[in-house]
Amino acid sequence: MFSERLLGLLKRLRFDPGAKSRVSLIPLGSIFWEDEMPSLKELFAVPQDEQNAMWRIFAIRFKIWDSEALSSEGQCVWETAREEVPNWPLFRRLVLSHDDQAPREEAEKSVEKEFEDFFRDADQVQVTDEGHGLQGFSAKFDLAKKPPTPTDT
Repeated sequence: MFSERLLGLLKRLRFDPGAKSRVSLIPLGSIFWEDEMPSLKELFAVPQDEQNAMWRIFAIRFKIWDSEALSSEGQCVWETAREEVPNWPLFRRLVLSHDDQAPREEAEKSVEKEFEDFFRDADQVQVTDEGHGLQGFSAKFDLAKKPPTPTDT
């Protein structure tokens, strides 16, 4: 499932019970812990399709956090990832504590607001299903259009 390059990065990660949670606007739109992900420098050296395989596991974990049933394909992907990288710290946080749930909800609301604010003035927004639980988006802004006058509001 994972490329050898990504497997090498994920296998080097070690669980740290004191790791801090972080908010990822893009691509996760939620929280993660700093011991669950390679450094940005390492990650940016990995092709996007390989990164997407990793993001998919995070998306599946969100479903697990929400007690959602996984599709048979999602279950198979999850089990394959656990077999390939059983010590990945991500697999140590499958239940959110009450202390973690509140920051997750706050982060996801904040991310939603950020996207709403960003797309509010867009003339066209397109959201695409990239597969594997991932979505892509694009927005077009007409920078030459006349701004509304006070009488238009």
